[in-house]
Amino acid sequence: MPRKHIDVSVSHDEFEDLNNALEDHRDSFRQMAEEAIGGFGLEPEYWAGRAQEVKCLRKTVHERSTEEREPQEGADPGSARGHDFQSDSRE
Repeated sequence: MPRKHIDVSVSHDEFEDLNNALEDHRDSFRQMAEEAIGGFGLEPEYWAGRAQEVKCLRKTVHERSTEEREPQEGADPGSARGHDFQSDSRE
């Protein structure tokens, strides 16, 4: 399957909104997997697999995100970048 490349710049609040949306989306797939055990919808393995995909997507977003800070006068602009990662309390 072809892959898509996304290069976006978002505020801290927008990043947190994206993170929360991914967590909610993952959790909804987990719920569907639980419901599928009772015979509703597709197989539980399908929904569990989709939940795992979203978990990996969230991890990728965090691994590839950097926090941009205002460079101090006379400082190297590249040195103001660092990773911004918050752990998921719902895992």
